[in-house]
Amino acid sequence: MKIHLFRALTTGALFATAACASQPRATAQAANVARMQCDSNLASQDDLVRSIAVLNVQPLYSQVGSTGSSEERVNGAKLTVRPPEGVSAEQLTRVLQCHSARALLGQLNSGTIRNDPYWLADTWVTIDVKPENGNFAVSVSADTLRGNLQVYNRAHDYADDHAVATDPGLP
Repeated sequence: MKIHLFRALTTGALFATAACASQPRATAQAANVARMQCDSNLASQDDLVRSIAVLNVQPLYSQVGSTGSSEERVNGAKLTVRPPEGVSAEQLTRVLQCHSARALLGQLNSGTIRNDPYWLADTWVTIDVKPENGNFAVSVSADTLRGNLQVYNRAHDYADDHAVATDPGLP
């Protein structure tokens, strides 16, 4: 009985240590991105993030396990968005990464954008924007399953708020 209690306490301590260690690492990464990538014209960047029109959201999956017993796990979200006027995929990547860094560092009112999928408290998210069929594919992922589920849920709700108006009469 004592050995089980000891193992449980040890495991809990290891998880708590790992969780605490990830927060300073995320903050350090956010500070580095803010220093290297953020422009002084932050208001226009915030307007750009608020104006993103979402066409679709899908979960990103990764395979976990061995050949005989592998399973898929959510590894973030892919948002298909309309390209903002005059903004390249590289520029949008930079704007979203800067937005994420500023939010994580507390330099941005986190309630400004409802269900904002581009940042998580105490966690760095990876953001990548690629051209895809005339639109942009925005991939957002965290480094834990819990974080990735949060990203996907937020992205899904964010898409509802930022969906492109469509004609209900179309097939």
